[in-house]
Amino acid sequence: MPFNIPHCKSQAPVSYAVAAVSSIRFSSSSSLPALVPPPPRLHEENPFAALLASDPPPPEPLRQVLATGDVHSALRGLPGLAHQLFRWAETTPCGFPRSASAFAAVLVPLARANHIRVAYPVSLRALHLGLLLPLVSLLLSGPLAPAPLSLLNLLLSLSTKYSKECKARDATPDTCSTLCLSAFREMASHGVAPDVKDCNKVLRVLRDAARWDDMSAVHAEMLQLGIEPSIVTYNTLLDSFSKEGRKDKIDMLLKEMEARGSSCLPNDVTYNVVIAGLARKGYLEEAAELVEEMRLSKKASSFTYNPLITGLLARGFVKKVDDLQLEMENEGIMPTVVTYNAMIHGLLQSGQIEAAQAKFVEMRAMGLLPDVITYNSLLNGYCKAGNQKEALLLFGDLRRAGLAPTVLTYNILIDGYCRLGDLEEARRLKEEMVEQGCLPDVYTYTILMKGSHNVCSLAMTREFFDEMLSKGLRPDCFAYNTRICAEITLGDISKSFQLREVIMLEGISSDTVTYNILIDGLCKTGNLKDAEELMMQMISNGLQPDCITYTCLIHAHCERGFLREARKFFNDMISDGLPPSAVTYTVIIHAYCRRGNLYSAYGWFRKMLEEGVEPNEITYNVLIHALCRMGRTQLAYRHFYEMLERGLVPNKYTYTLLIDGNCEEGNWEDAMRFYFEMHQNGIHPDYVTRKALFKGFDEGHMHHAIEYLENVVLGE
Repeated sequence: MPFNIPHCKSQAPVSYAVAAVSSIRFSSSSSLPALVPPPPRLHEENPFAALLASDPPPPEPLRQVLATGDVHSALRGLPGLAHQLFRWAETTPCGFPRSASAFAAVLVPLARANHIRVAYPVSLRALHLGLLLPLVSLLLSGPLAPAPLSLLNLLLSLSTKYSKECKARDATPDTCSTLCLSAFREMASHGVAPDVKDCNKVLRVLRDAARWDDMSAVHAEMLQLGIEPSIVTYNTLLDSFSKEGRKDKIDMLLKEMEARGSSCLPNDVTYNVVIAGLARKGYLEEAAELVEEMRLSKKASSFTYNPLITGLLARGFVKKVDDLQLEMENEGIMPTVVTYNAMIHGLLQSGQIEAAQAKFVEMRAMGLLPDVITYNSLLNGYCKAGNQKEALLLFGDLRRAGLAPTVLTYNILIDGYCRLGDLEEARRLKEEMVEQGCLPDVYTYTILMKGSHNVCSLAMTREFFDEMLSKGLRPDCFAYNTRICAEITLGDISKSFQLREVIMLEGISSDTVTYNILIDGLCKTGNLKDAEELMMQMISNGLQPDCITYTCLIHAHCERGFLREARKFFNDMISDGLPPSAVTYTVIIHAYCRRGNLYSAYGWFRKMLEEGVEPNEITYNVLIHALCRMGRTQLAYRHFYEMLERGLVPNKYTYTLLIDGNCEEGNWEDAMRFYFEMHQNGIHPDYVTRKALFKGFDEGHMHHAIEYLENVVLGE
């Protein structure tokens, strides 16, 4: 247990010890050199000297032990007295000496007497004082060596405990894992073989830190030290290499397990771990083969099938999932809530809302109760489809089922309203979640800020940002990016750059999105030189410009007629290995169309098609607009029908352009045909469309003509 007694000297936190070794990494080889410098000589000073002068003085027989000047020798074989010394010293103003040598003097007699439970709080105190690594080094190479293996195993186990505590405090994974890795290395470098259970703990910490090479090295050193790996060892390693997608390592480990015989034969957990990893990385055939192997050996369960189902649906293989579900039923394997959650989530990801609804009904019919994850998935699907009414009905169903909405539940609903532009309802839901004891998080406020920005309520964007700060929440990069975007929309470039400075002071690294927003803002205000310089700064800060970065610069130069410079950025983009998007090509095509240079515009359009980049609705609208303006409506028609063949849906602007082009040429019949087709497709004409259709009419006549057309002819 930790002691909170005031001491003479400030405690050296454990993070100092970790920082000292944080740069140390495993190499891929199995050779593990010593990490810690040689310890000080055991008797170069007496760490207990200050305790003799303490007030009140030490009780007998502790005073006699301290008076000898050689506490290590005096406590040898006296574990009870050693523990008494530690407990008494912790009650003094100075506390127990901050020295690895002092802790060794107490811990060694306790461990040699097999009092490991008593040694635990003493060792934990050493850990909290940042003395664990010096203590391990002293026990391995000092005058007390060889130290009891049980004590070294305890210290190694505690180092993994620190790594978990460190992770909970949001420290970096590398920092958290370094302490236990260093302790293991120090033991291995002295030929000491830790207990396999403690080695497994080290492997789990390294797995959580994604230190794959270090895991391989620890495994290799375990074998070299003669430590017999357990099934847990292999399952941990397989879990790691499955997440990394290292099929070569997976095959090697499975063969090694088979070779070791009955104690390490792969079990159902092993296969489930591997199947989950392979499916997550997209190796679906290999995962399916293992599922089939499990099925034939009668070891398959819903846990075996769930990751494969998730992987298949992530890639749109709905039919295969239906076949798998049928196979499960034939094998007598009942789907679980997790199985249905995977199916519902996957179907929603591929836009199949009705199929997801059917699975929801099916699971209830089977007597399986949907959990909050099920509801959140469906709510997200409804909200993204703009079906807020159905989402609210489902939200009521969730409450009637006795489930408590989570922060994520509310965030999904708030996002749904923000997508529809209903900020008032979104704000009401935020207040409701607070009343229900569900506190909004950074993501809640970021959603509200983005929603405010999308409806151009920029003052509200600032209001939500300030409210987030007042609640003690620390904005992340995404929240700052949203706020910066709002400031740029307001035209306040200087404020945007001030916010970037705040991000840096907060220790938050600007990402590519931050730079893209700022570069786009500079481009829109005509500061092209500053935008280019910012991109160079972005590169110098280790961030690679992406397609959006280059497209912003290309668009800005095209808008100002600097086509040569735009082509240069396009070529730089290609040189950097970035494939241009449909938007990139469209801005260049638009620039040439505006100049009336259809020859060059079509050159870029052909290039786009040759590179396998699919044109979008805007690309076709640009070409149709240019052709209609030049009186080439027949070619514009050809592009219109080409759009339909590609599965693109003509929008209001497409029809308006064709109506306007036909009216300019007096082709009233074709203009009316497009107007009727527009109505049939559920696209409502706006003022611009009607003005194009009734060109030459004054306002009064145009109003009567529209009324007659829509009420009498169209029968609306």
